[in-house]
Amino acid sequence: MRLLTFVIAKLMPLWIVVVSLIAFHWSRTFISWSGISDDALGFVLFMMGMTLERQRLKQFLKRPIPPLLGSLGHWIIAPGVSVLLAWLFFGLHTQLANGIIMNGVVPSGSSSNLNTLVANGDLSLSVCMSGIDTLIAPLLTPALSKLFAGQGVHLAYLPFVLKTARIVFLPLVCGILLQIVAPKIQTWVRPMSSMLSALALYVVVIGIVAPASASVSAHAAILVPIFVCVILQILLQMGAGGLYARLLKFDSSTLRSELFEVGICNTALAAVLATDAFGPLAGVACMINVVCCLVIGSFAAVFLSRIPLRPSKSGQSSVLAGQSISDGDFVASPDNI
Repeated sequence: MRLLTFVIAKLMPLWIVVVSLIAFHWSRTFISWSGISDDALGFVLFMMGMTLERQRLKQFLKRPIPPLLGSLGHWIIAPGVSVLLAWLFFGLHTQLANGIIMNGVVPSGSSSNLNTLVANGDLSLSVCMSGIDTLIAPLLTPALSKLFAGQGVHLAYLPFVLKTARIVFLPLVCGILLQIVAPKIQTWVRPMSSMLSALALYVVVIGIVAPASASVSAHAAILVPIFVCVILQILLQMGAGGLYARLLKFDSSTLRSELFEVGICNTALAAVLATDAFGPLAGVACMINVVCCLVIGSFAAVFLSRIPLRPSKSGQSSVLAGQSISDGDFVASPDNI
């Protein structure tokens, strides 16, 4: 099981590139997979709910201000950076611009939790912020999409809200309820959660790339500016997230959590929503962000892990629990990206 998990989940950036190339080259074979992308991503969120530690919710209820402020920073900074770059690179109300915008108006990805763990950040805070983002996303994501990207196209707002709720909120809540009703099931599922989430994500990638292959082939020259734009998007969001934490005078472990909270978004969700609402090229812009988030986030986490944390005034490293988090407290899964 450990070997399978390592091959399937830990090598995710490599496999995303591989399955993307397969879907692109044999697009006619896999184009029907686009119909199950929503369900595959919903399964990923369901797995997140199944493995979510309820103790994190109790910690949030005790000290809600830090995660609420952190989540607020995500929903202010990420959309702002995304809209600015979309306008600078592709002009507003084009498929590519809408894809870039969608990258910034979705909740944070759970790979931000994994990166926080590696970077010696405040893991409890990171998990709580991701949970808040995911729960409010069915309202904020459609609203921000309509505001920034939907003015140039017909975006049916209510169906978009319902689709976001169906993909994100409903599976997450069902997963949480199932582990409450049957606590033992978490013990059975947890060892396989990373592997199953990764496999579902690869289905999402194939379902997005295959229908977009014709458009990408016809506009191959756009790939370079998309990569440049997406890399800048991630780096600027991470930098602004760190600055936001400094302005709020968070300690260094909290700063690292906020850096990944703002910089790493759930771009797998963005790809599904963007493809459906704006077209295949919008989905391609999001899928490129998926790969770049994994790569840049991993490198940033490793780099930060080698920099010692500055001691806080209180001598505590966790603004939520008042204690450090051990590796055993967190099960990494690639659910949101």
